[in-house]
Amino acid sequence: MAISQEQLEQACFSLISFSGAAKSDYLEAIEHAKTGDFPAAAAAVERGNENYLHAHESHFDLIQEEVSAENGLLTRLTLVHAEDQLAGAETARMFAEQFIDLYRRLQQT
Repeated sequence: MAISQEQLEQACFSLISFSGAAKSDYLEAIEHAKTGDFPAAAAAVERGNENYLHAHESHFDLIQEEVSAENGLLTRLTLVHAEDQLAGAETARMFAEQFIDLYRRLQQT
């Protein structure tokens, strides 16, 4: 059963929303680490990880649809934007982890 245009748009916007929220959480974690609030930084990373997981699940569902459909799903601009958001969230997560570690080390000196 092919996914409808409306279902595709809803899935893509869900992916964009969760990815954007994850990216914001990771950047918030850096701000907490900068002020030395490492428990809040860890909590923000955890929220980011939860949002990222939801985004990743949405992305996986869309990829599964592409495998079973003949409608050229992956060429649609909305999905391209959604995947960009997912990649941006992953990059923010990696940077957040590095910055938190850096700020923790700076506080110990």
